[in-house]
Amino acid sequence: MLALSYCKEDKSGFLYLMLSGYVQHKHGPGSPEADDFVKAIDDRLAKLAVMAIVGVVGDHGMSRKSNDAGEPDVLFLEDVLDAKFGENAARVICPITDPFVRHHGALGSFVRVYLKDQSLLESVLALCQALPETEVALSGEDAARKYDMPLDREGDIVVISTSSTVIGRCESVHGLSTVKDFSLRSHGGLSEQVVPVIMSRAVEDVQIVSLRAWKDYDVFDLVLNWSK
Repeated sequence: MLALSYCKEDKSGFLYLMLSGYVQHKHGPGSPEADDFVKAIDDRLAKLAVMAIVGVVGDHGMSRKSNDAGEPDVLFLEDVLDAKFGENAARVICPITDPFVRHHGALGSFVRVYLKDQSLLESVLALCQALPETEVALSGEDAARKYDMPLDREGDIVVISTSSTVIGRCESVHGLSTVKDFSLRSHGGLSEQVVPVIMSRAVEDVQIVSLRAWKDYDVFDLVLNWSK
């Protein structure tokens, strides 16, 4: 492990390590594959913790997004909006799109909707809110305020699916063959917000820390300022 080498050779005062979520996307908690993966991480963290303060956090949780038959449970939202309001009336953007198509096929529980005609905002929002796959649908302005997101980067509408479903753009643009080897597991919804924060050393002021609403990126503060 490169991080161990850097620590042993005293080449860095601070290291930020990010791991792939491939195993977690394919194997649920308690499966042999997941347990083997976590054990391997634990073994390496134990070695790092001897040499440095170590903070561990997830960038998001993970949930099963498949139906009882094991097929991905997907709402192709742009197809639904095209059928109701006409082709190209709305554009759905999946923000978790990335090169790792075998992880989740760009299917997650959070999407942004951009409208060609702003006069349709209330009608489109009402339809999104009524869909059974939807947990939350808000205007971009309301979503930015509620979830502490930059307003200038939000769409006209934000849609968040239920814990067991994901949202895609159009069925024609998502290659589901890459995610059918195992039951689809993905993230982006409210059900994946809670993540563990693990520290290798005690936190100095437990009272102050307990009063703070910590977010995953606060692990930097914990490692640099709060551990003894």
